[in-house]
Amino acid sequence: MAATQVPVKPENKSKKIYVRRPEDRQRQKQTAKIVRLVGEIDRPFLILVLVLLGIGSVMIFSASYPSALSKYGDSFYTARKHLVFVVLGMLVLAVTTKFADYRWLKRFSTLLFLVAIGMNILTAIPGIGLVRNGARRWLNLGFTDVQPSEILKFALILICAKWITDHAGEMKKFSKGVLPFALFLLASIVPTIMQKHMSCTIILCAIVFIMMWLGGTSVIFCGTCVGVGAAGIFVVLQTMAHSMARIAVWRDPFIDPKGDGYQPIQSLYAICAGGFFGLGLGQSNQKHAYLPEAHNDYIFSILCEELGFFGAAVVLFLFAALVWRGFVIAKRAPNRYASLLVMGIICSLAIHVLLNIAVVTNTIPSTGIGLPFFSYGGTSLWIWLAQMGVILSVSRYSYLDRG
Repeated sequence: MAATQVPVKPENKSKKIYVRRPEDRQRQKQTAKIVRLVGEIDRPFLILVLVLLGIGSVMIFSASYPSALSKYGDSFYTARKHLVFVVLGMLVLAVTTKFADYRWLKRFSTLLFLVAIGMNILTAIPGIGLVRNGARRWLNLGFTDVQPSEILKFALILICAKWITDHAGEMKKFSKGVLPFALFLLASIVPTIMQKHMSCTIILCAIVFIMMWLGGTSVIFCGTCVGVGAAGIFVVLQTMAHSMARIAVWRDPFIDPKGDGYQPIQSLYAICAGGFFGLGLGQSNQKHAYLPEAHNDYIFSILCEELGFFGAAVVLFLFAALVWRGFVIAKRAPNRYASLLVMGIICSLAIHVLLNIAVVTNTIPSTGIGLPFFSYGGTSLWIWLAQMGVILSVSRYSYLDRG
């Protein structure tokens, strides 16, 4: 008897069973996160910039309306001009964030550096260079005046970052890790010394030293550079009479209370009067023809007087958070050049903040250093916002290249 054949149901080959390991799930989550962040800017950094810019704009109006009223008959004169600077600065921030590709900046960094040096040399030409407060530091472009030393600081960061990237494995050598930076610095400080711009000269020296340190220059070479730089500053101070006068006043402002010591004394009065919570926004007494440059280099003194120690601490915390977030972006940067560029800009910002606060508290001799996002001036504000845009642009590429 033939065996009965039982039909067998064909196997469903279209149905597949996948067994995902835990590490596969983790990798999928990370990939999904990277996809979501592609092309996005670092929002915490942007928010911090906007908050500081907003507080600075309010303080400029509060600090400037007495002088604007007495000089122009319009208490809103300075505030309106600053508002125009802010609007144009926001446009600069948006454009650089969108189009300032760090690879493009690296390619043209040498050209930008040479242009910046040339602009600073032009300040020595009468008719082109403008004299203010006894110093020739501005260029007349017809439609506006610019201070090219602000551009030079940024260009110096660009050229140093490019050199370090191109010679990453040779930075321990004197010929690669010291000599080129000395030449960059020499080319930068000659015009600023001609401008009698001591504060900018000091900042340029600090920028070069920081970039050498970040780039991997030998510790021995870095220490030697610090010693040589300190000796050089001492020699320059000894040969510049106005600098020595400032040092004497710094040691005791009351030796010349109606001359060079007047501004430090009034600044200290403003800071002391603020107490812990301040006199209140708009209630400063020192801005009423007592403290010169109340809305410019000494705006932090007015902030301390009106908002007190608490308000000053909040502003310092915001600057510290901005610096920290900048280093986070530098850590996530797609390559060495982008990381060095961001760190150079952030360190320059920190130097400006520390030196400005040191000046208004008479911790160091008086120099013309503005407080970023707070001090009045179009050129400085635009350059700072352009640099913040460069950092935001790098933050967009970080996640993209890592993906």
